[in-house]
Amino acid sequence: MLTVSMMLLTAVPKAYAIPLIPGTHVVMSNAFDSVALIVIGLFVGIIGTLIGAGGGFLVVPILILFYGFTPQHAIGTSTAVVFLNALSGTFSYMVQKKVDYELGVKFSVIAAPCVIVGALIAQKFTPNVFAFLFSIILILLCYFLIFVRDFHLVTSSSNPTKDVRVLVDSSGRTYTYYPDLSIGFAASSIIGLISGLFGIGGGLVHVPLMNFIGIPIHIATATSHFVISITSVFGILIFIALGTIDIDYAIFIGVGSILGAYIGANIAAITSPEIIKKIMAVVLLFAALKLILSVIL
Repeated sequence: MLTVSMMLLTAVPKAYAIPLIPGTHVVMSNAFDSVALIVIGLFVGIIGTLIGAGGGFLVVPILILFYGFTPQHAIGTSTAVVFLNALSGTFSYMVQKKVDYELGVKFSVIAAPCVIVGALIAQKFTPNVFAFLFSIILILLCYFLIFVRDFHLVTSSSNPTKDVRVLVDSSGRTYTYYPDLSIGFAASSIIGLISGLFGIGGGLVHVPLMNFIGIPIHIATATSHFVISITSVFGILIFIALGTIDIDYAIFIGVGSILGAYIGANIAAITSPEIIKKIMAVVLLFAALKLILSVIL
């Protein structure tokens, strides 16, 4: 899978790269462009769903590095793709009965206004500033994916002062947990801001946050998708008003991501995401270096 990941990020032929003139968008010229975007979306959907991230952390650098998108168009288009990926993944997790709906709605209410604020601030980014900031985000994510394990605030039912939550999934497995919601709500606003600023959905931050406050990882991944599917709608509305969503790219990558999300959700039910995390760390580090070099050179 590492080989496939690197090929997707490095082997996009320049002959098929579609440059953007500021404020406009060149229509895709042939069927190969459409198929390439669907394949990229499939990869993004599988990985994004496996780790509950929505896939925006992959879409943004791909659009900027290989398709000549401005930061604003990349963020807006990525937000639309993230929504489609998260919605598809959410339906799959709903079938598995792993979504904590009550917590998901509460987190969404906190995060949604901050997504709007972040989307408006993102319009001020210059390409170099965005590339620098986004590369920092990717490097931090690499560090977390490789080195951070067992990052928990609550790991057992030893604290009776917290509200107990019980969820039984479709396989009959019972999850009992005591999340510290005061920390969760406070951090959701920051996650919403990051999501609007960079078009990445926020799942790579939200999943470990939920796990940190005591939500089991499988429930955190599923509920994160549910939250992203709600909050990204607000981002989409703002970006549509600003004219920074490229519909053709969003549709083709989105179709691939929907299929990938279905596959990823089923893979997540039977496998550990640890190997996937390590592979993604390498890919994200590569993308970060490419972005930094684009600023320096």
